[in-house]
Amino acid sequence: MRLISTAIAIALALTTTAVQAKSCKMTPKQVVSQFMDEFYVQKKVRSSFEKWVDPGYIQHNPFAATGRDAAIAFLEPFVANNPGQKTKIHRIIADGNMVAVHSHGWNEDGDAAAKRGFAVVDIFRVQGCRVMEHWDVLSPVPETAANSNTMF
Repeated sequence: MRLISTAIAIALALTTTAVQAKSCKMTPKQVVSQFMDEFYVQKKVRSSFEKWVDPGYIQHNPFAATGRDAAIAFLEPFVANNPGQKTKIHRIIADGNMVAVHSHGWNEDGDAAAKRGFAVVDIFRVQGCRVMEHWDVLSPVPETAANSNTMF
């Protein structure tokens, strides 16, 4: 009986995902653009994750737990406790269902290094209208650079 229940649950999950993928009228780039704006710019953590991120969200950042609920639990207090945190999205690049976002994140209320911030590249795998998976790479913006090209 337990095996049948598990099989039914898997079949329902696959069917739900397939229906979402077929009913989604947005490109992966549009999905990520909407998600990034609502989350990073508007700072609507819970609603953006519940709307755009799959519950089974796979997180590759080794300092963050996997799963949508884990992301919300970590990010809601972080955003609430850092009102000076800002993000400017510089470019969004898509290749099939993979979308990369190059942005600048900084904290206006922090020290000099925090105000310079980080160059960030977030990479998302999208299925249907849902973010399924995430990787990120951060690089601190230095006080001085060996060239005049900027990181953005």
